[in-house]
Amino acid sequence: MGTSGVVFAHSDEVQTDPLGRVHTFCHAVEGKWHVMGVVLSAGGSLQWYRNQFGEMEAALAKGMGTEAYELMTAAAMKAPAGSEGLFFLPYLTGERTPHCDSNARGAWVGLSLRHGRAHMIRSVMEGATYAMRDCLEIIKGMQIPITDIRVSGGGAKSAFWRQLQADIYGQDVSVTNSVEGPAYGVALLAAVGTGAFKNVVEACTATIRTENRTSTCSTAKAAYDRAYPTYGALYSGLKSSFPTIASLANG
Repeated sequence: MGTSGVVFAHSDEVQTDPLGRVHTFCHAVEGKWHVMGVVLSAGGSLQWYRNQFGEMEAALAKGMGTEAYELMTAAAMKAPAGSEGLFFLPYLTGERTPHCDSNARGAWVGLSLRHGRAHMIRSVMEGATYAMRDCLEIIKGMQIPITDIRVSGGGAKSAFWRQLQADIYGQDVSVTNSVEGPAYGVALLAAVGTGAFKNVVEACTATIRTENRTSTCSTAKAAYDRAYPTYGALYSGLKSSFPTIASLANG
């Protein structure tokens, strides 16, 4: 969960989605494969909110010696799971998987007088995580067993967002000793290439440790399981309007 959101799953055999909603590639481990889904604006959606609407949090954070994200997260915690029916579609830069739609646009749906700043911030975080679940559900549907979920990136640094992911995915999540997955992986591949380890499996076994497990909250999971089908239907309902909306934005 960085600027983009990426879901990787290891597979011993070639597994492909016939609808092309996720991607299948050769793995760095010889003879293995991985399936990947990509959400273009995952953490990027929260960054957009901070940049456009977070002036108050940014000013307060500067005086407190902390980050605006910390204050935004504290606000989001005041709203209940599911944000009382407020949904955010994180398609701020179109979407890659599972929709492959450059015209897709972001949206808040369900706004009412009951919603405030806390709901809006939480719904952004929930929307990005729902989008990640979209990819995860497709991978599960490909009969790839998901026995362990490890989270990384900026979203893994936040205890609240780790909990939110565990609740929306419906499975416990954990972090490794390095939350910077891509950079750490590149370093391991370089170590293998220079002979420090004989192969990728040896490198990973020697260096990667799972720590800090976050358990699913059954109450929040139930709320998200009720809300998720509605989230999934929103893209389909708006899809036909997105090209017109995109053309209006482009003049």
